[in-house]
Amino acid sequence: MKKKNITLCAVNSKYIHSCPAVYYLKSAVDKALPDYNTTIIESSVNDTAEHILYTIFKTDPDIIGFSVYIWNVTMIANLCKSIKAINPDIKIILGGPEVSYGIEHTNLKIEDFDLIVSGEGENAFPAAVSIVCNEVPSTDYEISGKTISSTQIKNLDAIPFIYNDENITSFKNRIIYYETSRGCPFSCAYCLSSVCGKVRFLSLKRVFSDIDFFIRHDVQQVKFVDRTFNCNPKRATEIWKYIIDNAHKSRTNFHFEIGADLLTDTQIELLKCAPTGKIQLEIGIQSTNEKSLKESCRYAPNEKIFKNVSSLCEAGNINLHTDLIAGLPYESYERFQQSFNDVYKLKAHQLQLGFLKLLSGAPLNEIKEKHNYIFTPYPPYEILSNKYISYQKIQQLKEVEDALEKIYNSGRFVLTLNELEKVFDSPFKMFSKIADFLKENKLLFCGVSTKKLYDVLNEFSQKYKLDLSEILLQDFYLSENSEVVPDSLKHLAGLSKFTRPASSKILHQINLSKEKKIFVKFIHNHALVINYGTRNPVNGRFELICKKEIDFDE
Repeated sequence: MKKKNITLCAVNSKYIHSCPAVYYLKSAVDKALPDYNTTIIESSVNDTAEHILYTIFKTDPDIIGFSVYIWNVTMIANLCKSIKAINPDIKIILGGPEVSYGIEHTNLKIEDFDLIVSGEGENAFPAAVSIVCNEVPSTDYEISGKTISSTQIKNLDAIPFIYNDENITSFKNRIIYYETSRGCPFSCAYCLSSVCGKVRFLSLKRVFSDIDFFIRHDVQQVKFVDRTFNCNPKRATEIWKYIIDNAHKSRTNFHFEIGADLLTDTQIELLKCAPTGKIQLEIGIQSTNEKSLKESCRYAPNEKIFKNVSSLCEAGNINLHTDLIAGLPYESYERFQQSFNDVYKLKAHQLQLGFLKLLSGAPLNEIKEKHNYIFTPYPPYEILSNKYISYQKIQQLKEVEDALEKIYNSGRFVLTLNELEKVFDSPFKMFSKIADFLKENKLLFCGVSTKKLYDVLNEFSQKYKLDLSEILLQDFYLSENSEVVPDSLKHLAGLSKFTRPASSKILHQINLSKEKKIFVKFIHNHALVINYGTRNPVNGRFELICKKEIDFDE
């Protein structure tokens, strides 16, 4: 008898992303249903639906499982309709957060699929496969209409490690997602993690073994998907200590989402000892408006957050991301500016400005009418307005976000921004004006080359009677290993017939003439000695060894 074929399909938001869910499900099916052939297909929303459909049918599927998220629900709904039109006998099983709490908000119809797996799928998905194939499931489950669920897994160590020596090569140049816990101790109104029950943990022995695998294979980045990774301070300390002690010789970077207010003094001192660039922390501050945070069930003491983040920033060895959410209850456009300015002053390496989304099943659904929320009726179900902020003001924040992403989050304009900030009343006002300038030049919400951005900032600064061209060129030299200088800065770079002998003389003076990756760059009458051998793994910039004034007439 021919084995049935199961195709597990992930449609990721970007190529560099991966989908752990389909690998967990494959492991579960291989164990529970050994008589089935299971194939994984990973694509992205940038692929055409036609190509994804072609790839799926090349696997000759009897059953197809889709992992459905906010970014792919529309494409997957269309794929389901096409699959059922081509062959209605193929069984389609859906799972993931975007369908676990109903499909009313999506463009899926009840006839587009056969079953939905709600919640954890390791036990429920094999049961769903058995049901659609008219077999008796081997695990306990509950079914209501077209939705199936099973009890939560109590011992997370029972879940197999989804990476191995064979498949790890397929994740080259992609982010590897890894979880050491499930659930969340908090109940943020805009998040689904709070409805997943109390936190369950992998054993430390298992976590250490998994980390050893990543180190041994020298993977580029491991992103821990645990919600509030340090909710158990003792456990977080043990894991960070293990990474610091064992991963110093690998290139692997470990990314964690944490609550900065939960950091202890001991943890901060430990993190300061981490090898530079080994650990990356994402800190969801969201707002500094206490009333907004309390209404969102997200309150945390700002004073402690700022103290801890500042301490880590000063250490310089940890890459720090801070997050803000626009559109929270009680936060007007004017009050959001204060939140922005408060968080910007921390000078984290990135400041992510996100916009509130209405996720199906999230507690926010219960208070949306109280605050007159209006969200887009299509993914990503993002805020359009509420009682405190208009649609027009939301769009102005979108413009600021684009300017922030292009200029600040690139990490290329550190010195220039430090000077520009002196001219404006606040960081928000500065980025609002930069956004206006980008819009005037038709550069907002579109791709702009790196070199063009240097020219844009140069012209922008001149508009405010500032000559920041020398500082911009220094930012360029410290960020780009390139001989091609931005057009508006070329007049400062010096002539090669003068700079070549001057360069040799300077390197000889500081005993670096034989170092192959040490170069001298010239800005007017200054020489910058820069190490282009390696970038700083935290800020992405090259090391400035020294800066010397030079007289070309000597």
